[in-house]
Amino acid sequence: MEHKKVILADVVRTPWGKPCGSMEKLLSSDLAAAAIQKLLARAGMEPSAVDQVVFGQAHPSTYPNNIGHFAWLKAGLPVEVPGYTVQSNTGSALQAVRNAYYLIASGNEGIVIAGGADSYSAAPFVMRNVRRHFDPQDRRVIDTLDEAECCTQPRPMSRQEQYEASHGKQLSGQDLEFAAESRNKAERFSGVCGDGIVPVCYTERKKGEITVSDDEWLKGQVSADSPLAPYADGAAVALLMSEEKALELHIAPSAEILGFAVSGCSPATPSAAGLAAVQKLLRVKGRTMDDIACLEVMENSAEDVFDIVQALGGKGKVNPFGGAMAYGKNDGADGIAMLQRLTASLRAGEYGIACIYGAGGLGMAVLLQKC
Repeated sequence: MEHKKVILADVVRTPWGKPCGSMEKLLSSDLAAAAIQKLLARAGMEPSAVDQVVFGQAHPSTYPNNIGHFAWLKAGLPVEVPGYTVQSNTGSALQAVRNAYYLIASGNEGIVIAGGADSYSAAPFVMRNVRRHFDPQDRRVIDTLDEAECCTQPRPMSRQEQYEASHGKQLSGQDLEFAAESRNKAERFSGVCGDGIVPVCYTERKKGEITVSDDEWLKGQVSADSPLAPYADGAAVALLMSEEKALELHIAPSAEILGFAVSGCSPATPSAAGLAAVQKLLRVKGRTMDDIACLEVMENSAEDVFDIVQALGGKGKVNPFGGAMAYGKNDGADGIAMLQRLTASLRAGEYGIACIYGAGGLGMAVLLQKC
């Protein structure tokens, strides 16, 4: 079967908001719809040209919960375009891009929008043990965020517990320095890719229309008490197409996607799966870290990044525009936001890798070449 070239044409995202902060009234589907509309406007193409929409979401918070189709409809776009949703914890958005890649590379589709979104503000609480009985003593109220964090592995373990099991409880000066450096790098991002961040709007009864255009964690200091990246509300979308479609529509490609690798490891050390995915990708593609100009690594914690980079021994740039320690962590959308930063970091002809990992010990990596 002929393997078609897959082009990453563009990436946009909403601002990243603090949970229960400036964007708390916006559902995941609101954020996703705004991002899709912006992406299509930048491309200057008819929405009906899109063959399919694939969305990642780690924490479903609205019904209907097929955000891959619902967000498209919410944006007022053609009902004939189908969409679906994938869930792979923190790798959800990158899994959506991976699905889109194979749809295009196989020749089944020509243009696919891949996206991801999560709203921690809108994550629901649920009640258990009330299906048949509603006696007060039987009711159990569950925070779905806590349950999702702990129950994606054989032995329930929170992010904090995972971190402490691998790295201990004490924050080092190196950890604090890394977080500060990530923030300093992130401050430069808007100057390079500010037009790739779409403002989101909503109306409050007393305050009228409110527009959010900035990453909220960057405006307020992230707590130094925790070694982990804080959560953030947001959505990100990417436009992928075959090389033939890009030429036909006169769309200048940003990068060519050269392939993916996935891996698994012990749920107790999920970052090891990210490392294994990068090593597998390099091996399959016949590359070494000396070929990689930029490595974008998920910043669940500074220690996770240190472990991956040290093991790879790469000499290239690592997270030149910062990461989740500065912006906040969005399980549903982070993989695509990382692609936005990665492509902005590369020069024409250079290779870059984005590496992500998540609860349950799942890792994924993607190789790009800047056009």
